[in-house]
Amino acid sequence: MGNPLRRRSDRIESLLIFTLVMAFLAGAPGLGWWAGRSSYHSDLRAEEWEQDHVFAVAAQIVGEPAEARDAPATYTPRTAQARWTAPDGTPGSGAVPVEPETRLGDTVRIWVDDRGQLRGPPVDRDPAAQAAMAAVAVILCLAAALSGIWKIGRALLDRHRSRAWQRAWDEVGPRWSRDRFGG
Repeated sequence: MGNPLRRRSDRIESLLIFTLVMAFLAGAPGLGWWAGRSSYHSDLRAEEWEQDHVFAVAAQIVGEPAEARDAPATYTPRTAQARWTAPDGTPGSGAVPVEPETRLGDTVRIWVDDRGQLRGPPVDRDPAAQAAMAAVAVILCLAAALSGIWKIGRALLDRHRSRAWQRAWDEVGPRWSRDRFGG
């Protein structure tokens, strides 16, 4: 037999907790797997795209490197005018980042896309680590969402209990005060 002091709202609260825990246990593995797998495949596709469309080329410095004008406490990369040949054979030119010791006539390695436009170097990716982080992030988001539902449900149940207590006090309070204080 159940506890006679347990109210209906207490049973609803227990059912809510049970339902949310089961939803987490049922949903977390699947959502984590889906997020990790999606992230992993997305990183692999990005890596393949970069291999097909981003190339390292040699650029010859044709202008004196510009001096950095910032305070010495901050590192601002120097740039210099350079010329290069794109993977499709078209010539390119522009300002490229250079090391402080680079001089006129030096050759530096730059990254360009398949049309010869300057790009940053390919990103050093770790698809497995990204997948793990995505899975953990999605699981934490699920936990946060279910926790939010719990907080809302608990607030509604507390409001219901508070009103029930007030109704009970409105009924018993006047009799209690009259009996206790001789009213």
